[in-house]
Amino acid sequence: MTYFSTYSPRQRRIIALAFVSGGFVVAANVSVRVKQAQKEQRALCDAVASESSKDTGGLKKQKVAVNRVFWLRLQTVLGICVPSPFSLEAVYVLVQSGLLISRTLLSDQIAALEGTAGQAVTAQDWPAFQRMLVDTALTCVPAAIVNSGLKFMQTYISLAFRKRITEHLHQRYLSNRTYYVASTLGGMSNADQRITEDVEKFAFNISELFSYTFKPVLDIVLFSRSLAKTVGYKGQLTLYLYFLLCAGVLRRLSPPLALMTTQEAALSGNFRNAHQRLVATAEEVAFNDPPGGDTERMILNDHLYRVLKHARLSAFQRFWQQVADGYLVKYAASIIGLCVYAAPLYFRPRTLSPDKLTGDYIRSMRLMMHTSGAIGQLVLVYKRLTTLAGNTSRVAELLESVNQLGTAKGRAGLMQSLDLTDRASEAVGTSEAERPSISAPDRGPAPPPRLLFGDYIKFERVTLHSPDGTLLVRELSLEVRQGESLILMGPNGSGKSSLFRVLAELWPLACGTVVRPPRGDIFYLSQRPYLVRGTLRDQILYPFPPRKVAHEAAVRNGTRALIPGEHERREEDRKILEVFGKVELGGLVQRGEGLDQMQNWDDTLSGGEKQRVAMARLLFHNPKFAVLDECTSAVSADGEETLYRRLKEAGITMLSIAHRPTVRKFHSVALTFDGSQSGFGWKYERLSSISI
Repeated sequence: MTYFSTYSPRQRRIIALAFVSGGFVVAANVSVRVKQAQKEQRALCDAVASESSKDTGGLKKQKVAVNRVFWLRLQTVLGICVPSPFSLEAVYVLVQSGLLISRTLLSDQIAALEGTAGQAVTAQDWPAFQRMLVDTALTCVPAAIVNSGLKFMQTYISLAFRKRITEHLHQRYLSNRTYYVASTLGGMSNADQRITEDVEKFAFNISELFSYTFKPVLDIVLFSRSLAKTVGYKGQLTLYLYFLLCAGVLRRLSPPLALMTTQEAALSGNFRNAHQRLVATAEEVAFNDPPGGDTERMILNDHLYRVLKHARLSAFQRFWQQVADGYLVKYAASIIGLCVYAAPLYFRPRTLSPDKLTGDYIRSMRLMMHTSGAIGQLVLVYKRLTTLAGNTSRVAELLESVNQLGTAKGRAGLMQSLDLTDRASEAVGTSEAERPSISAPDRGPAPPPRLLFGDYIKFERVTLHSPDGTLLVRELSLEVRQGESLILMGPNGSGKSSLFRVLAELWPLACGTVVRPPRGDIFYLSQRPYLVRGTLRDQILYPFPPRKVAHEAAVRNGTRALIPGEHERREEDRKILEVFGKVELGGLVQRGEGLDQMQNWDDTLSGGEKQRVAMARLLFHNPKFAVLDECTSAVSADGEETLYRRLKEAGITMLSIAHRPTVRKFHSVALTFDGSQSGFGWKYERLSSISI
């Protein structure tokens, strides 16, 4: 400042004008660069937005912003986090509120002690100064405990909210096979990332927002009352009006933080999915490497560069926003605060003693710093709100999707978005000459889809489509009674697996009637068996939970009475050993620790052993019906006959997809799909009975 005063008034005006003009030029250039950065971010996310629109299955997308939709969604999510005023989460919030009040009161007390200490120093009253030091040190002990307690309770609130939301999502996501509808038919994007990462971010941000909102409001109320004794309410009003002006300016300058948050999450989700896809298809890539590995590297790097470029563009926008925030809220506010304190002293006579003036100054500056900081935090709450809006959008979209896809109406809406019903109606109009030999109802308009339950399996005028709308089979009509096993044959892509997916309610039924037994009476085995993480025993118990997991859940939920006793466990193990013998896997039990051995079963067992384990699982549960989708393709022909013979001896009615002619003798009915687009696409024949 001394250097600047050496210039003449005219020179100072020229320098000031140059600074102002340069500031306008820089501001205009920054504005253009920020808009260009936002445009580049939108271009980066075009592909993600396109994929998301397909994945949502026609669910309406909402604009991400702090608006009415955000507040409604936040209310819904918070209703899950704090289910009642007497819940544990409500107690945590109440304790946090008490700590925040204590912290404000302690800060006010410490400011008063510091002012008194400063007054004692100016008056050279050293005994009083020593007493103030002791009082301040003692007051700082509970202040330190309260400050640590605030962070501790914030963590507990975050964990409690995360637990509530995640358990709620697990309940809905894993009910009524919503996870399958979402992942296979579409309906939500990156559900795994939303459940694991976005829920955690939401819980952290909402717990942090409470502290950064409630405490500033409390500070303003209490500190304003204390400040009124020295600067009055009129001076404080000037400070408040300045911050109100800052809030409007900063809101105008703020980049779309909520949109940036959702874009970043979507790009990161796609990057992670690309890595997961490589893990799932590692063998196929390795067979064609080179150049398969280089191709995958280029694909992964493309996703990485999208994430990094978006992050750099976001950092650029946040940098200029933080420059404005720091100058207006922190430094300029300090200047305004000094003026507010000094103005009354400048215009009134000097009636206060120097020591009293010093004490008031120290106390007032401390309180004004706290008040300015509190108002500044409230001004900057919009940044936290916009970030929270992005997290809330990701979590709320998942909640809305699982709620919608978990209902029949929601699945029907998804089916309509795939245009299956209209295609089914068009498929019925075939000529009489194309009708198969088996009797079928008179042709007419496509019947509405109906699912009924009984002790048999029946398809009546069912038309099959793949989820992308490809026609597979027209007007299928057949019935399978218990004891009459069916073998389904046909070329790849003709609809064999599709029929069983419709039967299992995995794919939507476009038209016609399906009668099926209850889920407990029908079991499904695929070509690639699912092996659960757990012991060898747990592989057979599946789809029931592993014994250890079930025990821990019973202890955690207070249902110890439901834990099987020693006799039940021994009987269960006896049955497991028996079915292992029937599928010729007795040697597997002899390895290691028997049924209690833990292995990475996907890597330990061969393809044939995995399929035999799945057959042992089927024999253990012994359902009335079993759907076998090429479940013995990795077993030798002799071994396959043995397995089918065991199923027939157990009285299990089989619906099999198989290519080896040797297994036809275990079935009473053959259904053949020809895969053609003309005619009905299927043929039915009854097989001659052969003694096995």
